[in-house]
Amino acid sequence: MHDLLQGLWSAMRETADLLGLTVIAAYLGRLLVHVGEVQRGRRRFFSTHLLWELVTAIAIGIVADGIAHQLGLAGPPRTAAIVAIAYLGPRGLEEVIVRLIAVRRS
Repeated sequence: MHDLLQGLWSAMRETADLLGLTVIAAYLGRLLVHVGEVQRGRRRFFSTHLLWELVTAIAIGIVADGIAHQLGLAGPPRTAAIVAIAYLGPRGLEEVIVRLIAVRRS
């Protein structure tokens, strides 16, 4: 019983670590977008947009982690994929998927 609980606890910690790293990596990608908007004068740095980027990072981070897992990525390539996908954001990711589907149908 002790081994089962220890294994379960270990799996839960690993999952929490991965989700934490995923969200941090995704937030870095979204922060790149936010800083770009600030530099263009479209946003102030400290604004509600910054909080919405966190919400977006959580959602897109989970999707990006699934994509990276499906592609068999681990370590730095996984992190890079998550940051890149988060940078694209929901609309950018949708555009990539639509184009891939169109190419596949051709």
